[in-house]
Amino acid sequence: MKKARKILSSLLATALLFSLSACGNGSSSTPVSDSSVSGKGGGQEAGFPSMTIQIAHVNPTTDDDQYHKFATLFAEKVRAATDGAVTFEICGNSELGAEGDVITGMGLGTHQMSVMSNLAYAAVNGPSKVSEMPFMFADSKQAAAFFDSDIMKEVTDGMYDSLGVKVLGWAEGGFRNILSQKPIRTPDDIKGMKIRVPESDTFMKTFEALGANPTPMAFSEVFTAVQQKTIDGLELPVASAYTGSYYEVCSHYNLTGHFYNGLAMSISTKLWETLSPELQEIFVEAAVEAGTEQRKWLAGKEQEMKDAMAEAGCTIVDDVDVVALRDAAASVYDFYRNEIGADLQNRAMAFINS
Repeated sequence: MKKARKILSSLLATALLFSLSACGNGSSSTPVSDSSVSGKGGGQEAGFPSMTIQIAHVNPTTDDDQYHKFATLFAEKVRAATDGAVTFEICGNSELGAEGDVITGMGLGTHQMSVMSNLAYAAVNGPSKVSEMPFMFADSKQAAAFFDSDIMKEVTDGMYDSLGVKVLGWAEGGFRNILSQKPIRTPDDIKGMKIRVPESDTFMKTFEALGANPTPMAFSEVFTAVQQKTIDGLELPVASAYTGSYYEVCSHYNLTGHFYNGLAMSISTKLWETLSPELQEIFVEAAVEAGTEQRKWLAGKEQEMKDAMAEAGCTIVDDVDVVALRDAAASVYDFYRNEIGADLQNRAMAFINS
């Protein structure tokens, strides 16, 4: 048994070294440099071990991206708090794999940290579906309160053992809205439309309930599919629609707000358990502070992005009948009840309605 454990540890270490080198050789990684923080590199003398940690995410590594902003803020805060001993390399554009691959990697210890959407966790962890019920939140303030609540802490604490992942704090990915070639205001407007959705039961059932034809498709194929009219539209948060330039191939951006993306700063439990209690406290505080700052940043940035999309010729449809859409998708809540249990769903809805 001991020999088998040694072999497994060796394999994991080899895989981790490979993943570390992969990001460093890619074009989508962003090192957090000395100029970005106040630390001068004296952290090792102060008692912090010198280390460089990778943070993976699937979005562009641009200043306008909500994933990348969260990762950058977190990295800067930890580096400053450790006086430069702990540094980060941010690997975006799915350079270290799709979200499911990164979740698996964190469990194995081959991936260290990530900015991960709640929707990705919901795909592999049943209780996480409590945060992705359609038309669940009225606004970002309500959503943030829920993600920072004891209910979500209970859900994410359960992932420590089940997935080998610890969630340090939450930021905002934004409400998801529909990009299309025509305005969508009511359920009648969406009937029969081929809408690209992630390969998720939740998305499939929600768009089926709305009368659409949900079409799972690899994200790398979506831009071309819209251009070639293989699909009638897709759905993304404002920042993702903007940074991905999807407004260039879709004439309307309809503010349906059907799902909300929370972004989790996550760390492999294998890495977490090697950190000193002092470093663990620094990581948690940095994640919470970075999440608060990122939410404020995104609140202002989203309007700028919508204005830019409108100036480029994409019509922002802001008079959507969200109540009618929510009523049309009401049957999906029965699916959630079976998936997450009546107690968790009832507590979540009681929190939202309080």
